[in-house]
Amino acid sequence: MRFAEKIDDEDLRQLYFYWLSKKTSRFPPPRAAIEPGEIRFLLSSLFIIEVDHEEQRFRYRLAGSDVEAMVQAKLHGRWLDEALRSPLREFFDEGFCIAAFDRKVHYRKITLHLAGRPYIRYSRVLLPLSNTGERIDHLLGCIKLDGEIHARNPGVVEQHEITVSDVATLELDAYEMPEEIKRLGSGGSPEQ
Repeated sequence: MRFAEKIDDEDLRQLYFYWLSKKTSRFPPPRAAIEPGEIRFLLSSLFIIEVDHEEQRFRYRLAGSDVEAMVQAKLHGRWLDEALRSPLREFFDEGFCIAAFDRKVHYRKITLHLAGRPYIRYSRVLLPLSNTGERIDHLLGCIKLDGEIHARNPGVVEQHEITVSDVATLELDAYEMPEEIKRLGSGGSPEQ
């Protein structure tokens, strides 16, 4: 099964193909190639993370309103470890590390349940960006909610369950391009 076929949300799949279309002679594409205005329909659920390799930390450079509503925190300009409390932070950190340091496209379907609160179901994709084609400088991410988010008490953040119902990864390889990229590079449609 191709990676794109694992992504069951149409908006996330379109973001994945948008990211593929931004490839240059280097892969993955650089941060400068991503124009949020070109994917305006996703702005509320989009985020861009800066990767600090020395400290192995992640800083939000852009965070849409749906992303901030989900974590109930202002994220723009903040480090992940400052914006979210443990253990939710470790859960988010794990996916970011896979994308940034293992150089993989990362997709998850997730259910969060905080004690005494309704479930929050969402899907997330993380897409690496690199100015050099080697080291990952940023992550382009998007979440799509499946249902309503309800306010929660920050004091119960650590009392939760996390269920991951689906995970898919695609390892980046600068020498062998995935089928989706080859098809886009030859003028084919991503839906073919």
